[in-house]
Amino acid sequence: MRTPRRRRPAALVVLALAAAGLGLAPSPVSAAGEPCPSGAASCVVVTYVQTVDGQTTDTGTTLEYSLNDLKAQGSTAGVYNLRKNPKSQGGKVDKRPVAVGQRVPIGQLLRLDPDRATTATFVETLNADGVPAVLSAADLATPGASDYPFAKGLQPAVFVTDSGKLGYVRPLRNDGEDTNASDYFFSTGRLDLTVHTTGTLLAPAVVSSAGTELDLDASTTFSASLPEGTSGDVLTTRWDFGDGSTKGTKREQPTKTYAKRGTYPVSVTVRTSDGSYGRSAPLEVKIANPPKAPSSGTGGGSDLGGGGGYTGGGGLPAPFDPFEGDVDQPAPSDELPDVEEDPAPTAPVDDGLEPVEGYVLAGAETVPGGTPETIPGTQASTAPAPATQASTRQRIATWAVAAAAVLLLVGLGAASETRWLRHRLRHLRRAA
Repeated sequence: MRTPRRRRPAALVVLALAAAGLGLAPSPVSAAGEPCPSGAASCVVVTYVQTVDGQTTDTGTTLEYSLNDLKAQGSTAGVYNLRKNPKSQGGKVDKRPVAVGQRVPIGQLLRLDPDRATTATFVETLNADGVPAVLSAADLATPGASDYPFAKGLQPAVFVTDSGKLGYVRPLRNDGEDTNASDYFFSTGRLDLTVHTTGTLLAPAVVSSAGTELDLDASTTFSASLPEGTSGDVLTTRWDFGDGSTKGTKREQPTKTYAKRGTYPVSVTVRTSDGSYGRSAPLEVKIANPPKAPSSGTGGGSDLGGGGGYTGGGGLPAPFDPFEGDVDQPAPSDELPDVEEDPAPTAPVDDGLEPVEGYVLAGAETVPGGTPETIPGTQASTAPAPATQASTRQRIATWAVAAAAVLLLVGLGAASETRWLRHRLRHLRRAA
């Protein structure tokens, strides 16, 4: 009996891939927080806070909106899209609509309490990664102004889907480098919107003491640079080093060493004593292998100076520079230099030796009975003798003998083959 194959796991994989391709993949979900004040399963809670000397306190104003309240005030107008990467890095807008359902602009929720709405400096809520998604006071304005920051007049909003899911979405800004994929997520229960009435949104920058191009295993110290006029003192910083490691510290200058090659985006979030908050743009740090040390110029070489180059180690000596160094040059003079006159000829001195005609060869020795031609170096140089008529005749005779020998061998071989052929034919005739 044939055992049926299990196709369920493969089918599930295919369905999951198809769902991702059709935009049906699950969206990011934020962790469940505290329960709703009313005991409802899902709600939006707006809390106004203030921070003084690093202490954040509730101002006593807390608003709760149930799903039914949101549906009653919501609208389905407009289409929201996402972009994960900046346009300069090849990021494109995903044309598939998101946050489909009844959407309520966050500014509209705040304006339901007009006495408090004007005191808001910025709003934050935690996204699916636990990182604050923030909105400035300008982001909460009503669309229509010339400096409105979001494209197509869309507003940051909370929304409720037809199936009853609660979510948060921020539209793309007019800047082509903006990304909003991390500011779109669902909440499993309570969604908190914290409205700050003190402090502002900051724009810190990451600074690397060793620059942005480092050698492998080299250390660098990071620091957060804040704009001039920032109010409050830095209380905490949270560093993301781009390699999966993070560090939350009160120290503003952590030291980091990377153990692998690559490009790492480093970012920092900062909070100050008056409640201000800011998250920097990532600073890309490139890590590469250190360059190889040049070979030393010692060793080898000849008596002219060892094994280096032009720098004194050996090989060729350094080139002469006639203008190198300070050389005292004599001043020009119109006087002619003194020339020594040739001394007067003197009479020869009689040394008792008789002059001998001829020449002397160093190291030459005449052997007994020998002739001057036997002394090395005294022979006349001889050129190759030209070919004579006798030598030409001898070469012709040699080639003639060689040709005759070849013809004789060929003839003997042919005669042998002829006798063998006759013998074979005679045998075949007898057999026939």
